[in-house]
Amino acid sequence: MSEKTAEIQPIIRALHVLEALNRGSPMALGALHEATGLPKPTLVRLLDTLIAGGYVRRVSRRAGYALGERVLRLSSGFRHADKAVEAARPFLYALTAQHKWPVAISTLDGDSMIVRLSTRHESPFAADEDFLEQRIPLLVSAMGRAYLAFCPEEELETLLSLMRNSKARRNAMARDEKAVARLLSGIRARGYATTAPLRGEPLMGLAVPVMDGAQVVAAMTLRYFRSAMTEEEAARRYLAPMQEAARAIGAGLG
Repeated sequence: MSEKTAEIQPIIRALHVLEALNRGSPMALGALHEATGLPKPTLVRLLDTLIAGGYVRRVSRRAGYALGERVLRLSSGFRHADKAVEAARPFLYALTAQHKWPVAISTLDGDSMIVRLSTRHESPFAADEDFLEQRIPLLVSAMGRAYLAFCPEEELETLLSLMRNSKARRNAMARDEKAVARLLSGIRARGYATTAPLRGEPLMGLAVPVMDGAQVVAAMTLRYFRSAMTEEEAARRYLAPMQEAARAIGAGLG
């Protein structure tokens, strides 16, 4: 075993202990031994260290050990939207495996969406540049439009106000309130959004929201060539499986 591996092993083992306690807290030493496969002397040393750090507490000799309040700090930086992205991973890859087109998911960041995960490297038809972790406009992108159309009214008004007061060219449409209202109404009626038509752009996005109850937590899009099919044909082929995937992702968040 290398020196680096030897240094990492105790950390990994301690995390395994926390994961086991997260599934079944409180747990006796014997139950932790069965759950982690770690020797009891090793477990006792790890538990003593975690207790000293406030991550674990000893309940009693019989009940064993439980998570301490300090573990809450480990997840404070992990947002609900991050959970949605991780939950979406297998569904995005399954969609691309079945339908071949690249699929992506994005979450809200101010007056933009940020692409958090994409299957472009798994698709034989990917022609986009890599937009991972890049900001894309709400009123131009299919995912942004899907988010706006299905988010709660109060959130929508806040986002539109941000864009109306922005000097960025990409937000100019927000100042045409009637045009925005027509756009979003049509998206709600169809159940999906598409990319704003851009001259010379060969690709089109078909996007749906990912919902957790009444709240939009993300939006996902399938990208296809305009020359390969019409919007209506793309919706006929792919809308149902995308909506099914979005529902499954949202259900998993509960």
